Amino acid sequence: MGANLYFIGGGNMPSAIIEAVRRKAAAYPVDHIWVEEISRERAEYLASTYNTETASPTDAPDADIVVIAVRPQDDVAGVAASVARRFDPAKTTVISIVAGYTIAKLEQGLGHGWRVARIIPNTLTTVDYGYSGAALNGAATREDVDAFLNTFGKVLYVEERLIDVITGFYPPNIVYHFIDAYVDAGVLAGLPRDAARAIALDTIIGGTEFLKQKDVLPQVLLNINNSPGGVGITEAYTLNKTGFAASIQSAVLAAVERTTALGGDAK
Repeated sequence: MGANLYFIGGGNMPSAIIEAVRRKAAAYPVDHIWVEEISRERAEYLASTYNTETASPTDAPDADIVVIAVRPQDDVAGVAASVARRFDPAKTTVISIVAGYTIAKLEQGLGHGWRVARIIPNTLTTVDYGYSGAALNGAATREDVDAFLNTFGKVLYVEERLIDVITGFYPPNIVYHFIDAYVDAGVLAGLPRDAARAIALDTIIGGTEFLKQKDVLPQVLLNINNSPGGVGITEAYTLNKTGFAASIQSAVLAAVERTTALGGDAK
């Protein structure tokens, strides 16, 4: 007998989760995936693509997990209250992927006795990468959510105070920005764009894998590669002079601050 999942919201992130769940059906069998989505077109797309079942705000099926996947600016408190009216806390675990919205706020809307998890999933789940930061309330255990969470990427259980930090730190957008600049650099130096892209992607994937295999900090490999007066140390000097590291760090900190602000604005 498989699990029953109920999603409130059918945007990009819940869609990525549903796609991953369907791909991992052998390890995590699912009988029903319901999606409650205000856009009829989106609901129909999910039904035709992932064999989901369209639900409405009055439905109350027997769900093992309810995933709240609305935007922070939506009426999250109202959604939580709706979940409390329709589902049974003895049977259902509530998982929220709402950025910046704390477990304490969810518990206010749900009431007492609910098992609650707050997670920050990663869009890389569709390629079996990406950590989901997960925090649990006092009633929830890892056993309540672990099998589900491990269908999309990897799970990192943390204190809730670190959830917003993970949200700002993990998005692959910063990698895409770097690759875009890296490819343009190759073109600027004279490479055809397709060659620059192929070399850039291979270098990033290969460099990351090599770093994982060696199990050392990047500085160790940099010290090996940066020979006196060589190409590597010249590149390092130029990056340091142009504030490369500070730009990366500033972007991450700004993203963390924005995540926290979204939670503060949530209803």
